[in-house]
Amino acid sequence: MSDVARLAGVSMKTVSRVFNNEKYVSEDKKKKILEVAAELNFRPSLQARGLAGSKSYIVGLFVDDPSGDYISKVLRSILNRCEAIGCHLVVEVFKEQGDEAKLRQVLNSIKFDAVILSAPICDDMVVLNALRASGVPTARIAAGVTADDMVKVTIDEFQAAFEMTEYLISMGHEKIAFVKGDPNHACSVDRERGYIRAMQTHGLRVKHEMVVAGMFSYASGRAAAEALLALEDKPTAVFASNDEMASGILAVARERGMKVPEELSIAGFDDDAIASIVSPALTTVKQPVEEMARTAFDLVMKTEEGEEDAVLTPSVHSFSLVKRDSVAKLA
Repeated sequence: MSDVARLAGVSMKTVSRVFNNEKYVSEDKKKKILEVAAELNFRPSLQARGLAGSKSYIVGLFVDDPSGDYISKVLRSILNRCEAIGCHLVVEVFKEQGDEAKLRQVLNSIKFDAVILSAPICDDMVVLNALRASGVPTARIAAGVTADDMVKVTIDEFQAAFEMTEYLISMGHEKIAFVKGDPNHACSVDRERGYIRAMQTHGLRVKHEMVVAGMFSYASGRAAAEALLALEDKPTAVFASNDEMASGILAVARERGMKVPEELSIAGFDDDAIASIVSPALTTVKQPVEEMARTAFDLVMKTEEGEEDAVLTPSVHSFSLVKRDSVAKLA
């Protein structure tokens, strides 16, 4: 740092301000410092910065499954934010709910400035209580459990499912099946509720055999399709709680020689990459995952800086229906 200061003709304090993204440094000086730093291949030491102050410059992202397009979007968005402000991201995988031993190990070994939780970890009370006790500012994406002291970023899952079901009804479908999501995710309950309410609102009966279990996986979508298409009174449309399951349903339908959407309309949820890759492309609910992750990061960093008002009101993002070729008007 002293070499950067000397070659740039500024004080070490000014160099520190630039790399800590502080104000009160002119653009000319900032540009010169960054140019010199690049020439010297200088990067601030996280350990040294942590020892010098109360910040660690480390943000945690806790997930239950690091694979899948949804988490990839969250990860990319938060990584970009971390890079922009000069901090590092540590991703921890919690495959089991209430994994207190691993949680204790993680919190004892890493000093986080903030932690972001994806579903379903965002509703794990063991995790929430441990983070409260440690005093780490926390943001939750797509949470269901109430926690007014933590940042919450979400969409209206109920309304989104309601509107997608209503769209299928508007296309003439009455025998609409629904594939539930992982029961550990709060959104699964809200999406099912939205489907049921839309059916009831339009005077349509929800048959128990038309509502089948799923786990947000392609395999569970295939299993759901096998059960639904084996019914004597088959559905004319299927609404799956995510795009992976919808893709599994599409694959089984085509293997059985069914025409999609002429014989079976299929809708999904999330607008993952797979939704536009399969043929026909999936009609789905688009939720702005990258934008939600950015909001979660920005709000939790405000909380970390002492702006407590940032957590008082949940940030509810808008969704939209993406109408593609997998849904057709019932002849």
